[in-house]
Amino acid sequence: MKRLVAVLVVVLVILVGWGWARHDRKANEHALAVVASELAGRPVGVQCQGFWSELIDIKDRAGDVPFPRGRAPDHMYLTRKICQALTRFRTASSHPELECLVATDWSRWNLQTDFDSPCSRRARPAVEAINTLTHESMHLRGFTVEAETQCYALQFDAWTAVRLGATPPEGAAVASFAFALQPALSTDYQSSACESGGSFDLHPETSAFPAEAVPSLPPASLRGPALG
Repeated sequence: MKRLVAVLVVVLVILVGWGWARHDRKANEHALAVVASELAGRPVGVQCQGFWSELIDIKDRAGDVPFPRGRAPDHMYLTRKICQALTRFRTASSHPELECLVATDWSRWNLQTDFDSPCSRRARPAVEAINTLTHESMHLRGFTVEAETQCYALQFDAWTAVRLGATPPEGAAVASFAFALQPALSTDYQSSACESGGSFDLHPETSAFPAEAVPSLPPASLRGPALG
């Protein structure tokens, strides 16, 4: 009898733990969907990867937006790692991991020597998570080409960071760091047009790139071909 009670207690603890984890995941998905919808310019959802799905996932990805029949869907998929990083960021009262980025002179930053610096290692999880959320939101805005999608995402990373709780200087630093990391990405995500004055620059009238002085949402006219 004691053994049966012990087994039932263990099962109950597991079920309660699973229930709380699922509740937290759903709450995070809802919060992130609000931000993604603002970026996408329409109501969209966010699906966060679960614990068991992570264990069997062999794909090398941070997020994913499928395009069935060439049309943009109404949701994105984010890995558990990315969702957890976004949860930590949006629920934190401050973001000390970004302090060193704010003080960085980006004109002197070098991928070879600075990529694995203490500052980069500390800030990269948050910045990559923010960029992933923004990037997948641009896919939901109808853009299918990775290089174009990424360039637009870089220009709204500062807005996303601030929307999730960063200060404006921290938001600008997030965008600058994400832009500085571009050469480390696959060539599919890079474009010579992604620069100040380039054809993907949404504000060619200013020299600021990728972040404007005052971060803003994409204009309503910015719609990719997958939205028709």
